[in-house]
Amino acid sequence: MEQTQFHDVNWDAATTTKFLETSDKITAIEREFSMHEVMCEERWKTTFTRLEGIEHTLERMDSRMLSMGGTIILFLAGVIVTLLNMGAV
Repeated sequence: MEQTQFHDVNWDAATTTKFLETSDKITAIEREFSMHEVMCEERWKTTFTRLEGIEHTLERMDSRMLSMGGTIILFLAGVIVTLLNMGAV
């Protein structure tokens, strides 16, 4: 078996085979990671779109609650004014 010196490492056929197997595994992992990145990017886009919708709904709910609170305050103020005027008559 012939050995070649490569940066102070004995580089034989077994080492070459291991290197090629490792290289193939790295290539497969890179491919899988690339697919994973694409899927995650799409999921985040969907998540942000849904969050924007939820935010819009919460803003609408907030404005409705403020309107109802103002209406109730005006109604109760009217009731108090009416009761005070009834007692004065």
